[in-house]
Amino acid sequence: MMTINQCYIQFIKEIIKNGKETYKDSNHHLIEKLGNYYLIEDPLNLKYRINYQHYTTTRMLTDIKNGEYDLPGSPIKSDALYEYVKSFEDESDQGFVYSYPNRILAHFNINQFNVMKKRLQHNPGSNRAVAVTYDPPLDADREDIPCLQFIQVIIRNNELTIHCIFRSNDIYGAFYSNMYFITYIGLKMTEELNKDLINTKISFGGIHYHSTSGHIYYTDLKAARKLLKKKTKK
Repeated sequence: MMTINQCYIQFIKEIIKNGKETYKDSNHHLIEKLGNYYLIEDPLNLKYRINYQHYTTTRMLTDIKNGEYDLPGSPIKSDALYEYVKSFEDESDQGFVYSYPNRILAHFNINQFNVMKKRLQHNPGSNRAVAVTYDPPLDADREDIPCLQFIQVIIRNNELTIHCIFRSNDIYGAFYSNMYFITYIGLKMTEELNKDLINTKISFGGIHYHSTSGHIYYTDLKAARKLLKKKTKK
């Protein structure tokens, strides 16, 4: 089963090997691979699915802060990764043009996380537990719009998976932290749903990741190649 750290390394290798050189615009020179999909079944390297039944969001944040998931050569780790993941609990825009927590929890004057939870409480087999971040009236004329566009939570056979779609993803600079953030959302949803269950418990089954454009900026290529030479911890 693939972990976040393993997927990060594999994705970087794939882009460096098979990516195409291109320009998003005159200021963004990059190597890009289109139409990407990865199944990250064991995001946190817990080895066995049953271990996720006993692993909490609190434990995850503690482990992140203690450097348990640090990867040599990654541009974000420990305290910075902790703050990024923990930011899901802050529904404000946190001083940015947008933030994912704000768009998911408050931006549309509705808490989409709670809507997803209620749908699954009412019908665990629902395909309607979705959240979006793009706001056409607001984003239509903006240069800076969310890279993460869509998340969906699906439960099958008492296993919860989270599905995400990125319109654009900086793989060296952002993918690593993005996936811990998405994992946190999946674990939090699992915890919230299990509070109401008595005889049956849901386990977290990982991430189905999609991106239309996965890329590494030319300015990061040297650092990305250096990262591949390092021995990974997880």
